[in-house]
Amino acid sequence: MHSLLSISKKCILLCSLALLSACATNPVSGSKDFVLMSEKQELRLGQQYAAQLSKTLNLLKESDPLSQYVNTIGQKMAAVADRSDLYFRFQVVDDATLNAFALPGGYIYIHRGLLVQLNSEAELAAVLGHEIGHVTARHAVKQYTKSEAYRLGMAITSIFVPVTQTIGQFSSIIATGMIRGYGRDDELQSDELAISYMQRAGYDTKATIALLQTLKRMDDLDTKERKNAGEKVKKYHGAFSTHPETSKRIRLAVEKHATSGGLLNKQAMLNAVKNYPYADNSNDGAVIGQRFIHPDLGIQLHFPKGWFIKNTPEALVARLKKEKVFFRMQMENLQKRETVSEILKRDLDQQPAQIKTAQQHGYESAHATVNMAAPNVRQARVHANILRKQAQAFHLTMWSERDNFMNVQKDFDKIVKSFRPYDVQHDAGIPRIHLHRWKKKDQWLSLAKKYHDILGDFTAERLASLNGMDFDQTPPTGTWIKLVY
Repeated sequence: MHSLLSISKKCILLCSLALLSACATNPVSGSKDFVLMSEKQELRLGQQYAAQLSKTLNLLKESDPLSQYVNTIGQKMAAVADRSDLYFRFQVVDDATLNAFALPGGYIYIHRGLLVQLNSEAELAAVLGHEIGHVTARHAVKQYTKSEAYRLGMAITSIFVPVTQTIGQFSSIIATGMIRGYGRDDELQSDELAISYMQRAGYDTKATIALLQTLKRMDDLDTKERKNAGEKVKKYHGAFSTHPETSKRIRLAVEKHATSGGLLNKQAMLNAVKNYPYADNSNDGAVIGQRFIHPDLGIQLHFPKGWFIKNTPEALVARLKKEKVFFRMQMENLQKRETVSEILKRDLDQQPAQIKTAQQHGYESAHATVNMAAPNVRQARVHANILRKQAQAFHLTMWSERDNFMNVQKDFDKIVKSFRPYDVQHDAGIPRIHLHRWKKKDQWLSLAKKYHDILGDFTAERLASLNGMDFDQTPPTGTWIKLVY
């Protein structure tokens, strides 16, 4: 038989097989959904997973002005959304990641890295509305059900387990949704729900088009910068995807919910992000042009021109553009007293090496050069260094293909010698968002040069994108814009 069972028939069939499962009415569509989780379980799982994240994510305090602003707009959107009986909670993740995500039950998170890119309150409403849409449409629950439904016929009794025993499975499924985004249909539904909620809340729904353009510019700039460095490109996912098919559907949805004279509140958004870090904060350190500073750890170092530098939660990494020449720095809190030579031998897996020791700006240092396998280079020449002060040790490792080592050794030596203490009185701080009134003579290139290309090779393009513009566009004289310094 070629025809397929309708959703309602599937629901009747599966409900007869599973006592715990239910045919629930979807709060958004009104249709019957087959789900393996009650609303009570959904809310409990969201609460428990939020408690886990509160221990692992660096969240701004609820009393922080940016957190309060996000919560105010989020509550305004939640008040007009489906499932208005839920208590929605909105929090800001204090890092540079370009992301926002939702947990079941109404826990919404938006990263500061995305917030500083927004250019109106209406754009913020669009992002938060999208995440609210994931909650109201129960996308996490449906994703869980799809992955678990095949087990029904095999082990019907296995369903009768306490909720706590399913936490691990459910958490990994939610994490997949957070990191990679939900399926295209769910993402598109959340986009359309966001536009509908914006219209109800009185926001200009056309702001979603501006947001879409900003995300596209950021995608393009990341692609350009990483290709220039020889890196693989990772695309933004989720809210208002830049896929052409998605763009078309969003534009149609905007036309459907078009609002006349809806709120934009551009200045409110700019004021909200003023003085906040553009990217990394003092807890994580920051890349400033060719420098890396970490005020909390009290260190800094400088890279020669041509190096692409990236700060990650695990390590500071860099590579010489378009070459197999790499750098990695990690910090270790020592558990026992070891000499710098002993630490270095541990790094080199006790390989025979001529180790040289010295003093550098108050740090004990050890250095050795050996041949060994390294990431991305099977036959590498490795320039390994340890710098230690008391129980804090920094591992600086650089490597290249063996036949290219002599050509890059000077760069390696310069990077190590540049390692020194950070002085808050004399050294530049973490780059932050500042507001500037555009002057008639201003240009993106001149502003980038004024602040020493603080955002890397494409600082001018990034400043334009930060203000919702292409590089060849300029704002009217007297317009307030965001700068980074």
